[in-house]
Amino acid sequence: MTPKKVLIFTLSALFILLLLSVIFPSKGIKITDSFTLKFITIDDLINPPKQTKVDISDIINGTDIPEDKDIVNIQKPKKKDPVDSVMIDSQYVYYKPMPVKIDSVVRYIEFPDNSHSSLDKFFAVLSNIKNQKKIVRIMHYGDSQIETDRITDYFRYKLQSQFGGVGPGLVPALKAFDFKSPMIQSVSGEWKRYTVYGRRDTIVKHNHYGMLGNFARFTPIVNDTLPDSLKTTFNQEELMPHKLMHYASIDISESPYSFRPSKQFKRCKMYYGYNQTDVKIKTYADEQLIDESVLPVSDDYHIKTWNFETTPKNLKFEFEAEDSPDIYGFSLEGYSGINIDNIGMRGSGGLFFTKMDLNMLSRMYQQLNTKLLILQFGGNTVPNVRESYNYYRKAFSRQLRTLKKIAPDLTIMVIGLADMSKKEGDTYVTYPNVPLIRDALKQASFENNCAYWDMYEAMGGENSMPSWVFYDPPLGEKDFTHFTPRGARYIAKMFYNAFMYEYNRYLKKKK
Repeated sequence: MTPKKVLIFTLSALFILLLLSVIFPSKGIKITDSFTLKFITIDDLINPPKQTKVDISDIINGTDIPEDKDIVNIQKPKKKDPVDSVMIDSQYVYYKPMPVKIDSVVRYIEFPDNSHSSLDKFFAVLSNIKNQKKIVRIMHYGDSQIETDRITDYFRYKLQSQFGGVGPGLVPALKAFDFKSPMIQSVSGEWKRYTVYGRRDTIVKHNHYGMLGNFARFTPIVNDTLPDSLKTTFNQEELMPHKLMHYASIDISESPYSFRPSKQFKRCKMYYGYNQTDVKIKTYADEQLIDESVLPVSDDYHIKTWNFETTPKNLKFEFEAEDSPDIYGFSLEGYSGINIDNIGMRGSGGLFFTKMDLNMLSRMYQQLNTKLLILQFGGNTVPNVRESYNYYRKAFSRQLRTLKKIAPDLTIMVIGLADMSKKEGDTYVTYPNVPLIRDALKQASFENNCAYWDMYEAMGGENSMPSWVFYDPPLGEKDFTHFTPRGARYIAKMFYNAFMYEYNRYLKKKK
């Protein structure tokens, strides 16, 4: 092709592109509900859009976080310090209910009225924790925003440092993803995990999912709901494949990514049940056999406990059975103080409690001595863009009502969703429904006398996520949805400050 023809072709292509930029609708052409065809406009060429960024310098500068080295190098309390030593976790917690010094509060907790009383029931327990001869438990439920112990880890460390307690609390028998925090886990055998949220396995014909909303098994679930006429077409082994001996194991070991109090524990509790045959279990601590026992056939859940003089670096549980129990999780804990469980539920909108066996859940909360639930959801509702989220408000409100009904002693507080961005052209902007979902969560919380902490506003509000993503070092992931570990630490510190501010307010009011 001659240079003249190349020039003519190039100019023709540019002219067509220019013509398209003039005549193409500025809002694009909607192809489907989820896809719109767009083309760059003349205005975009002359004045390209600039990324809107919120100034978060005051938020970050006003919220100091510990450096990474502090994860393993936590200073031991001085002998004269009246606060309990988190390293030894004695039977009793020696703590004086005194105001706790906190940094500046970026975003205060909101309440349904001006009395600030929604957390008083839990604060009363916290201020009297020195007289508690058992663990006081906080369960932090959330979506993928809290996976890998994010946000929970710092909150746990601060409360255990001030009120006593050790251990990471509840960990599932089988993790959905290979996260290394708060504990490292590995398994052998044919394990499968079943959850009450997300896409439920239709073979599960019950709703005994336990306090973590999931259970794990190392033998298949037998579908006993087949009609007799159909059962005759199968032989016994085809119908009940678990009537063979199965072997499996679970390893739980210390994680290098956890705060030191989380690495210490004095006992381990296993929550299990509904096995149709006896189960042999061998337990090893640092490769030494410490227990060998049999879990009998059961039509309910049970708790098996192991105690330790010193914290083992590694625990191993070996199972041998024809039928696996449903294993709901392990609790690694001390004998007193605070335990805070990280319960990440990727893909969940927090609407699963009413799908569970409520009698079972109520008993578990009572046996765990759960006094506070923190529910952090909303992000998974964002992709489903609607004009109104009244349906979500009603559904979430129903969860709160149900929880308060089955566990009247529980205090519940809600943490809202973070800012989330979508790409428009070359810039990132807040999804238009984020404030609507935030309002739905807040209204549901207030309808049920629950406190609410607005994470969206705490991080800067509209279009703040790009500022977290482009910060140096980054505080948000490149999906413009999740925080980096460092960013999550800032969020956790802001929430802790707001929480302890209200606790100090309670102590002053009590006096």
